[in-house]
Amino acid sequence: MEKSNIIILSPKDEVPEMIRNIVEKDDYVVSYAHDFEETSELYLQKNVQIILIDMSDDNENGFELCRKLKENFETRRAAIALFTDTATEDQVIRALESGADELFSSRFTERELKARLNALVRRIEDSGSKKIKVKDLIIDLDEHRVRKQGKSIDLTYIQFKLLYLLASRRDNVFSRQEILDRVWGRKVYVTNRTVDVHIKRLREKLGEYKYPSQYIETIHGTGYRFL
Repeated sequence: MEKSNIIILSPKDEVPEMIRNIVEKDDYVVSYAHDFEETSELYLQKNVQIILIDMSDDNENGFELCRKLKENFETRRAAIALFTDTATEDQVIRALESGADELFSSRFTERELKARLNALVRRIEDSGSKKIKVKDLIIDLDEHRVRKQGKSIDLTYIQFKLLYLLASRRDNVFSRQEILDRVWGRKVYVTNRTVDVHIKRLREKLGEYKYPSQYIETIHGTGYRFL
């Protein structure tokens, strides 16, 4: 049986003993991260099912990390579980509002916690492929492939991320800065002009060489949206 991949995101070096006792056994392949950026990098390198956030020392930071991971282009597909010392009703509600799939408590037994982790893995594996069908395009996140009228379109990694972002929230206007943050990341230095150039090339890949576009509309002074 293939092992499941888990990332444990913990700002501190030592994770809770109960978590270690479970994930460091033979059931899982475990990676450790200390912040959002490390988690995103590890997620791209491995076929990760679950991101487990240790917020036993800082609940607010845990909720914020969960929101960022669910908003991120790549990590949004992972099951995200939060681990805390106690799980009050208010914390459960805030966890769900932040996009978490589960809130684990140290009050759970090791056996129950393991069963909940396994249930999350099954949920992810049974969720099926992630595809967007819009107009004459099929955008397949699992295969990182785009088809137009049944024919494949050769996009770069950045072009694919850009198209998927715009099409996944159709009619939403994305500012250039928001596109930069979501597609390139905040640690990469690129300019607003970079977004404009990639939009132009993406339109060309979609078969458009004249304005206006039937796919991506320019909102002057603001940004772009998918029609």
